Amino acid sequence: MENTKKFGKVWGYQEGPTNVLVISELKAVKELLHSRFDEFQQRKLPPILQPEADDRDSHMVDAWGARWKRLRALVSPQFSNKSLKKIYPTVDDSAKHLLKHIGKNANGAPIDIHPYFQEYSIDVICRVAMGIKDSTQWESEYAKKLIHVTTRDPRDPFFFLAAMSPFLRKYIRYLFTVMAKMFKFAGGKLLNRIEKAVAERKAQRAKGGVVSLEEKDSIDFIDLFLDAEADVDLKAEEGLSGKNAQIVRHMLEEEVVMQCFVFLLAGFDTTSNTLSYTAWYLAKHPQCQRRLQEEIDQVCGEQPEIGYDDLSELKYMDCVVKETLRLNPHATIVVGRVAGQDLEIAGIRLKKGDKVQVDSYSLQRDKEIWGADAEEFKPDRWLDLTSNQKDAYLAFGAGPRQCVGMRLAYIEQKIALARILREYELICGPKTEKKLDHSGWFTVSPASVTVNVRKRDQ
Repeated sequence: MENTKKFGKVWGYQEGPTNVLVISELKAVKELLHSRFDEFQQRKLPPILQPEADDRDSHMVDAWGARWKRLRALVSPQFSNKSLKKIYPTVDDSAKHLLKHIGKNANGAPIDIHPYFQEYSIDVICRVAMGIKDSTQWESEYAKKLIHVTTRDPRDPFFFLAAMSPFLRKYIRYLFTVMAKMFKFAGGKLLNRIEKAVAERKAQRAKGGVVSLEEKDSIDFIDLFLDAEADVDLKAEEGLSGKNAQIVRHMLEEEVVMQCFVFLLAGFDTTSNTLSYTAWYLAKHPQCQRRLQEEIDQVCGEQPEIGYDDLSELKYMDCVVKETLRLNPHATIVVGRVAGQDLEIAGIRLKKGDKVQVDSYSLQRDKEIWGADAEEFKPDRWLDLTSNQKDAYLAFGAGPRQCVGMRLAYIEQKIALARILREYELICGPKTEKKLDHSGWFTVSPASVTVNVRKRDQ
């Protein structure tokens, strides 16, 4: 964002020998993510995380072409309205446990609320994706590992070597994965645990100890992926066009593990960060918080349960969450692409393999698009958006590669906020940060979010 202010909406740098074009010009962004999707199917990722087309351990985020289409087709139905209604009781139960843990410190004293939201988000994704039956907030073996992965310092010798020597990237990636497991890096530990969970589930299935997906009370990604497990000819698939390829609904054993890994990673930090940022803004803007509480009281009433359909009636909450994400976009690195051929975009000639990164921070704070108050927290702007504003909102990406879990994320965020704000108010106290300190690399997290939590009837 600072470089965009200095150099303009189109500028570039080099990542080792690779050219990277950075854009925040709306017309060019729309071309990149929508109209010219077939020319920019592959995501721009850190070099060591960028797989080769025939790598067996790939997942939906880093895949492209026919392989991405196959993985997406297997996963997308699980985020339909029907499927989300099925998992909603699990998400709501985790929200109730979150409320209980916050309640232990709800005496008006200041707390760092960010770790609470981290525990909640990993709890939901472990129960939904990994089949863990009960809430394990503050007891989960996954939470600390995920925090280590998402806060890892990218100034790592492996990362530098992969960037400087793209022709060796495949071997460096393999060596990094082996060493991560051998020396028990946080990511390696996490992968080992997921591999173990998948192996245990396969053993249960072999003994007939798992019911079919149709009979299960809630979604379970491990079973979903294992139902599709079969050999896939990656070399043959690589030669297909992503646009016209026929989908073979199968998944390699390594892909099963990697889909679970990426759902844990993608579903953890993004949701907890959004809730933490939102809590900070609401504490800083008590008038917005009161208005949101009035909406929650009106829609949800006094009944103990908050229904799935109630969430769609929380219109102002939509505005609050989206305004938070406008000012604090997550995982902006995934709104980047690799040129699939020699071409031109934003008036710049690119060669095949050159990369394009969208500067979401600048785009979502662009005063030409959002108005003179673009830097301010104003949820009401979402009540009447222009077409350009809709196109400039990239919190979950855009186009065919938009985040498949977006609707689940909104449900997690809205039920947690509804549960908390129905009983408590978040207060800006002496220890509340005047400006949040950000950290992280793949996602950008607040170092802490300190608010005072007080019972509303007090």
